[in-house]
Amino acid sequence: MKDEDWMLDTVEVWAIALTDLKITRTELFTAQRKSMSLEWPPTAPADFLALGRTETASNYPDMRSEYLAAAQGNYKHEVTLETAKRVGTWELKTQPESISYKSWQKHYPEVCKEHSEGADFKVPESHQVAYSHTPVEAGSETDKQITAKLAELRRMSA
Repeated sequence: MKDEDWMLDTVEVWAIALTDLKITRTELFTAQRKSMSLEWPPTAPADFLALGRTETASNYPDMRSEYLAAAQGNYKHEVTLETAKRVGTWELKTQPESISYKSWQKHYPEVCKEHSEGADFKVPESHQVAYSHTPVEAGSETDKQITAKLAELRRMSA
């Protein structure tokens, strides 16, 4: 095999692999720029792509903390809920971390990438934390109960 043939074969294999990995134009340019400053260039298409995808994921909440939150059923960000759906909410709660976190690591960057490209993953109202506050009116029964409890606590601490 000639050197020229090997080079063309390599380019073709990388093009197929990067296309299958759904590399975007932005990721390609980012990975290209980052690979120039490395001591050794990436030797596999997936390693090259990882250079470009780190910026996308860095615009989102920390992968590990969102995994831990999702395992508790807490979906702080829409990408967290979408990733939990793809991994499986039941699996997150029941499988060992050694299994569910690997799946999370696979899906979270994909979801972040899709979201950065415009995908809309809304957290349904049923999963949102509702906030309501009714102020206590002076002289009301609740105000009297609070005042009595505070007086009791003051006596205990004195």
